[in-house]
Amino acid sequence: MKNLWKRSLAALGAIAISTVGMTQAHAQAKAWTPKPTPLAPYVNGMKPLTKLSDVLADKDPSASWRHKVVDDESVKAAWVGLKPGDGMRQKLVADHRTAFVVWEGQIEVNIPGQTPATFTATKGMMVQVPLRRPYSLTNVGSTPSLHFEVHNAKRVFIYPQPTSTAGLPPPPEGHVWFPHRYEQPDSFTSQGTPVSRNFFANPAGSTGAFVNDDRLFMNVIRGANAPVTDEYYFKVSDGDAWFVMEGQMGFSVEGLGSLVANPGDIVYVPAGRFQQPSHLGGGFSTGIVINGYPRGSRHWPEIQPPVPPIASM
Repeated sequence: MKNLWKRSLAALGAIAISTVGMTQAHAQAKAWTPKPTPLAPYVNGMKPLTKLSDVLADKDPSASWRHKVVDDESVKAAWVGLKPGDGMRQKLVADHRTAFVVWEGQIEVNIPGQTPATFTATKGMMVQVPLRRPYSLTNVGSTPSLHFEVHNAKRVFIYPQPTSTAGLPPPPEGHVWFPHRYEQPDSFTSQGTPVSRNFFANPAGSTGAFVNDDRLFMNVIRGANAPVTDEYYFKVSDGDAWFVMEGQMGFSVEGLGSLVANPGDIVYVPAGRFQQPSHLGGGFSTGIVINGYPRGSRHWPEIQPPVPPIASM
C-alpha cells in the first residue's frame, strides 16, 4: 500500500494524495497488535467483491430501488436506482457529512446555500454534503439514474419541518417524529474542498481526500500498472471499502486470494484481514477508499508477504 501511494504520487507529478497516509507510511514503529483469529467474518450481507453487473441483474428499470453494499460499524453505503422523475425528498444528516458518486443518468442535486444551489450531476461526479445542510436528489433524465451513496453508520436523518408529519417516512424503530430547532449547518469551506468534483472531466486533478470528516473518509487514489511491491497491511478499528472509478484494480485479501475489480465494482475488507491493493490493466486505474477513520492506522507484518501465504491464512 505504501508503494501504491508512492506510484500514484509519481504518476501525478508529486500531487499530495494524503499527508496522513504518507506520514504513517514513513513514521513506523514496531509493536504487538491484536489480530482476530479466526479471520474477521463478512457480516450483515456484505461481500468481498460486489460486482455492479450482479447488482443490476435483478433490478426493474421501471422502479426505484436501493441495494446495500457496506454495513459495518463505521460506514453504510448502497447503490440507489431512481426511475425517471423520482427523487429523494429534502432531508439533512444531523451530525455527519454524507457523499455520493453518480454513475448513470442525470440527477438534479439541490443544496440550498451553495452557488449554484441546484446543479445536474452526471456520471463520475462526486458530491458531498456538509452536516445539517438540507439536500435533495431528483432524476431529471429520461432514463433510470444510478448513484452510490455513502453515510456514517450512525447517521441520523432529520427533515425540514412542515406543518405536519404527513408524507414523512416512518421514524426509526422505537422513535417518534419530534418538532425541534437545530444548530447551524456546517460551512461549505470547512474541509477546503468543493462540494462536487467531476472525475472524468479531470481525473488527474480529482485525486486526494474528497471527504475528510472526523467520522467519514473518502480518498481518491490513482495510479498506473507496475510490479506489485506494495506491502500487505491490516487495520484494527474499521474495514476498507474500495470503489473502482476507472481501469482495473487488484486486491489480495487474506483468506480469499486475489480479487479483480472493474469500474463500479466495490471491494470490502474487514478490519483484521490483510489486504494488498494494486493497479492493473494497461492504463491508469482509480479507486476511492472509504472508511470511518481518516487518521486510522495501518499495520504491516515484518515478513512480506505474510507467512503462511495470504490465500491460505
